[in-house]
Amino acid sequence: MRALIRTIAATAAVVTVLLLGTTGGQAAGSRHVYWTNSQAGTIGRANVDGTGVDQNFITGTSRPDGVAVDSSYVYWADVHTGQIGLGTIGRASLDGTGVDENFITAASEPLGLAVDATHVYWANKAAGTIGRANLDGTGVDQSFIIASGTGAPSGVAVDATYIYWTNRDAGAIGRANLDGTGVDQSFIRHASFPEGVAVDAAHVYWTNESPPTIGRANLDGTKVHQNFIRKASVASAVAVDSGYVYWARSCFPCAAIGRANLDGTGANQSFIAGADSTGSKGVAVDAG
Repeated sequence: MRALIRTIAATAAVVTVLLLGTTGGQAAGSRHVYWTNSQAGTIGRANVDGTGVDQNFITGTSRPDGVAVDSSYVYWADVHTGQIGLGTIGRASLDGTGVDENFITAASEPLGLAVDATHVYWANKAAGTIGRANLDGTGVDQSFIIASGTGAPSGVAVDATYIYWTNRDAGAIGRANLDGTGVDQSFIRHASFPEGVAVDAAHVYWTNESPPTIGRANLDGTKVHQNFIRKASVASAVAVDSGYVYWARSCFPCAAIGRANLDGTGANQSFIAGADSTGSKGVAVDAG
C-alpha cells in the first residue's frame, strides 16, 4: 500500500510522520514515538503505548528541534547557534546507530522537519524559507519555497499532494504543490502563533500558542476548528497516526508528550512524561 506521509513538526518544530498502510507496515509492537530534547541535545523514543521510554535514544546532537521518521531513518533539525547558514539536518538509523549530525548543512535556524518517499523538507526560520533535499542528502535547496514576509516559518508537513508550513507571526498555515509552485501563504488563517503542523488522509492539524490548543481543518482548508483539542499546554509540535494525535509540550516544568484520540477526545497531557526540562520541541510517530 502506498505510503502516506504525515508530519510532526515542530518547533518548536514542527515535526513529520510516516503513516504506512497495514500491508507491509511494521508490527504494532515495533512502532515508536520520537521527540527532541533541545537542551539535553538528545532524541527520545518510546513505544506507541507510552512504555519503554528512553530519553537518550540518540545522543550527540546540539539543539535538536523538529524530528521526522521514515521506514529507514530518524531525521532531526538542529538549530545549533541559530545563525543563518549554521544549522544542520541530522540523520540516524531507526535503531539509533549511524548518527550523522551533518547529514545536510547550511540551514538557517531549522525548526520543523518532514520527509516523504523522495525528499526531506525543513523550515529555515532565520531565512524565511522552506528547504528541500533528496533523501540521500543531495540536491539541497535552502530556498525551495520563499516564505519570508509572512512571519517565521516553523513547522512543516507533507502528504501526497502538498507541502504545508506554519507562518508563526502571521497566524497562518501555508500550502504549496509538491514541486513548490502554487504557494498560498495563508491557506488557513486566524491561528494563534502556530508552530507545529501535521497532516493525515483527512485533516491538517496545527498547534496554537494562546490559548494553547491543537487546531484542525479539512484538507481543503474548510471547517477550521482552532480549539479541536483544548488545553494543549504550550504545544510546539504535533504528529498524527491512524489512531491518535500527539503533541510536544515545550513548557517548564510540564515537559511531556501529549496524546488524544483522532476525534479529539481522551486527551492525556502527560502521555509520556519526563522530557527535557525546557520542553520537547518536536514529535514524530512511525508506521501505523
